[in-house]
Amino acid sequence: MANMKFGIAAAAAVAVLALGAGAVAQDKAAAVKARQDFMKAQAADTKALGDYAKGMATKEDAMKAIADLQARNGKIMALFTPGTSMTDLPGVSYAKPAAFTETAKLQEVVTTLKTYEDKQAELLKTGTPEAVGALQADLGKNGCGACHANYRERKPG
Repeated sequence: MANMKFGIAAAAAVAVLALGAGAVAQDKAAAVKARQDFMKAQAADTKALGDYAKGMATKEDAMKAIADLQARNGKIMALFTPGTSMTDLPGVSYAKPAAFTETAKLQEVVTTLKTYEDKQAELLKTGTPEAVGALQADLGKNGCGACHANYRERKPG
């Protein structure tokens, strides 16, 4: 009888652990999804700035986009939840493991991005769409691109 109680207790403990592991995996997948959604929103804002530079969006649209980018910047580092790299969640995450180990370098990229966003916000107030477009190219290359080149694997296909 004692062995049976022990067996039932052990089975229950294994079930609880398995459920907990499943919940953790779901939480990590949810964290990756939140990070991906966040980055897609940043891409949409960046596109709005590029569209303004090409005469395909209004200055108001561009001002909203840059304000959103500036507001989002301080939240970027928190998106890199430990255990959510491409090694941890293959086929789900495309964040390279270095994003989680080189946090000081990643923070430098985020700070550089903020500098470009702030310059872009000022330029939008008085500059021409062409000037906004020229700075947008730098923002893409040295901000978003610097992070993606070092800390994100391209999705296949």
